[in-house]
Amino acid sequence: MPVDVETASLAELFASYHAILSELKRRKIVRTGNAPAGDYAEYLVSRALGGTLAPNSERSFDLTAPERGRIQVKCRLTDPASANSRPQLSAFRSFDFDLAAIVLLNFDYSVRRAVLIPVATIQVTASYRKHVNGYVVDARPAMLDAPGNTDITHALREVALG
Repeated sequence: MPVDVETASLAELFASYHAILSELKRRKIVRTGNAPAGDYAEYLVSRALGGTLAPNSERSFDLTAPERGRIQVKCRLTDPASANSRPQLSAFRSFDFDLAAIVLLNFDYSVRRAVLIPVATIQVTASYRKHVNGYVVDARPAMLDAPGNTDITHALREVALG
């Protein structure tokens, strides 16, 4: 029986969230108990590019793909209706990868935009932030539309629908 999210207790909401994450793990859509956006983005990119996911303990990249090499996936949930929706991605801790896959998901987890970006473009765009011990990048149009990038939005949408 579905939970009415508006009247459910916190315990019921968290139990439902746990059940959903457990089922997504069983279906191999996500790999951890973390918020599912990052795992889901890794799954979509891996399937779209015919890649192989790296072990969870791999620090520098999330998957390898034929003819593309090592890919670091960064994901951001976006809400176009929110003025507070920042395009900042989680920090890059190293640049030991060939491409970054930047995946922007809508609040319902549909693919808004996805782009493969060479590591050199990420390095030029990134700024070091001591408090996160890494390099931060904003997924702004100027970076997403830079020459040398490859748009993979359609490929990820196909996987999501499949």
